[in-house]
Amino acid sequence: PQESLNPVKYTTMAGRTFAATLVVGIIATQKKSAAFSFSPSSKRTSSCLYSSGTVKENETHQDQQQQQHSHLLLWEKTLEDAPDSYVNPAIELAIRPPEEGGTGILAVDDVEKDTVVMCLPLKQVGMIDAASILESAPEGEDAVIDKLIEMWNKQLSSEKDGKKGEVRQEGNRLAVLVGIIAHLQLTRYKDKTAWTANEVKEVYALEQSRRLGLFLDAMPLLPQRPTPNNNNPMQHPFPTHFLYWDDEEIEQLLQGTMAQTKAREVRAGVGLVVREWSEAFLKEHSPGVKQAQILNAIFSAFTAVLSRSFGDEAGRDLNGAGRMLVPLVDMLNHDSEDPNVSWQWHVEGDEEKIVAGEGDIAVTTLKDVKKGEELYKCYGWRPAWDIASSYGFVPRLKKERWECSVIPLFPAVLDLAPDVIATPNQISKDETSLDLLLESNYGVLVKAVLAAVDAASEIEARRKIDSGSDNANENQTDRPALLDRLEVVSLFRPPPALTAKDFPFPRRQPSIVVGTKIGASDDIAAANQQYHREAIKKVLPAYRAAASAIAQLRLNHKNGDSSSSIQASQMAMAAASLDKGTDWDEAALELMRLGINDRIQTIKSDGKAASAWLTQSTTVNRLDEVSLKHRQFRADMSRDIREAELNVLRTLENELNTLAEI
Repeated sequence: PQESLNPVKYTTMAGRTFAATLVVGIIATQKKSAAFSFSPSSKRTSSCLYSSGTVKENETHQDQQQQQHSHLLLWEKTLEDAPDSYVNPAIELAIRPPEEGGTGILAVDDVEKDTVVMCLPLKQVGMIDAASILESAPEGEDAVIDKLIEMWNKQLSSEKDGKKGEVRQEGNRLAVLVGIIAHLQLTRYKDKTAWTANEVKEVYALEQSRRLGLFLDAMPLLPQRPTPNNNNPMQHPFPTHFLYWDDEEIEQLLQGTMAQTKAREVRAGVGLVVREWSEAFLKEHSPGVKQAQILNAIFSAFTAVLSRSFGDEAGRDLNGAGRMLVPLVDMLNHDSEDPNVSWQWHVEGDEEKIVAGEGDIAVTTLKDVKKGEELYKCYGWRPAWDIASSYGFVPRLKKERWECSVIPLFPAVLDLAPDVIATPNQISKDETSLDLLLESNYGVLVKAVLAAVDAASEIEARRKIDSGSDNANENQTDRPALLDRLEVVSLFRPPPALTAKDFPFPRRQPSIVVGTKIGASDDIAAANQQYHREAIKKVLPAYRAAASAIAQLRLNHKNGDSSSSIQASQMAMAAASLDKGTDWDEAALELMRLGINDRIQTIKSDGKAASAWLTQSTTVNRLDEVSLKHRQFRADMSRDIREAELNVLRTLENELNTLAEI
């Protein structure tokens, strides 16, 4: 039988086993791995950093290069090899420890607004994208390349036919680019180590890995051993990315957050891809490269592409929806609150030049930048939990920013039969009957709520047409477009105490995503009142529909007819405020208030549990200094994720109280 990569058996470079259980998407982590070295700064007698695998005659020069930071070497060599590139002399690359911001670009002199600080010709600087790599690749020579071409062609044909959704398409495009990076890295590793027992036979991949060598080295993808002049323990460049948390950290530190859901999705998705690629990667890289090392490269390539790639807006890849990696530009750090630069792709000429990848990326200042300030670009708005899942960090709140939380649609504190009063002990144990009933009707109820909201939206649109009013251009704000759609997500909560013994599995809790502009002070939050009310207004129809569903459930229960179905028409009437017999706004606001309070208590409780686990785990477990440091990084990030969501919830809670007083 064909041997395959087994995520359960082989270990990742994070020092834990990575296993994607395909049924439920749970990652198993058990044992530590052997270190795998592929540091650009590691001294190798067979090759220098960017040679083709031969020994340089000038050994002193080679040693100097090996001691030079890979990012600085990439910066200097890329500009040297790209004669048409331009970097304003007022900016320089800054190499800093991760806790001080890591690599970034600083202004060494004052720079005025609308100044071009970088202009890089993509063809010369070594951009990496799937289209340009795969379109020139010969078929039948390399099993990995053939597999990626197959995935790419399926993607192209499916998008032409409109068979797949946007999220799936984005994931497939990203995965193909990940496969290219991992394959080129492994090929470069074999080339640089100059193995005689395992000659590099992937001719095309070898050519590409040498052409893009400096960029591949600068990511870097694999753990770094100490260099000859460095006695520090092995470091990992992505200690906070969810792919490198162990299972206990995911379950304990992220318990009850949307970040936990995102982490599970990312890790399970990677496991599926590994399963699909295993045969091809083993054929090309085994037995010369250990299977654990192959997995290391794949997992690391995912972190690199997730954290460093961006959209191909010129339209070469899948009508502008592809992904690409561009050196130097990706050294700009993120600031969603107050970015001071932006980039734009300039292409001169016809369609053929676009297809050929010709054109420049120009980075321009959005405001005056003072000497000593760092250049920041906004990577695009995303909530804290989503940024964490891709980039491995949570931006700190400086003044104000858009942020999201989730509010339970059916709070666990509700009781189906209000005439049968639950005891405080039952409520504390989450033994209320409504929550258990809703769990069994989760899918039906959520679909009914969404359908009711859609119906209400259509009714509102017809109202505007009939009245001749058009408010499309009124009250426009900088609200992110993603917050204009109604999104229902699942939170994972511990099993109710009533069923924990017989059914000890986490349950899903349907919740609504809601976002507003949070502030670092109460005054800033108060000044953004219009955004808070807009956020409440956006989700109010969903809570009207949910309140109608609850009222129907209670009535059926009171009449002894719990099997009766819920009338979707009544939910739609409530969502559109057409049912004048009941004040559904009041019911919806009360339901939202209960949901917010439920969510706040859950986050605070889970946060205390996470802190207790962190204290216990660092005391009981024998972790080395680096592992302790990484665990603390992850604990800090989980606290930042919780705090961002709590800020939204408390802000909206205050606004609901204000509305109640009015």
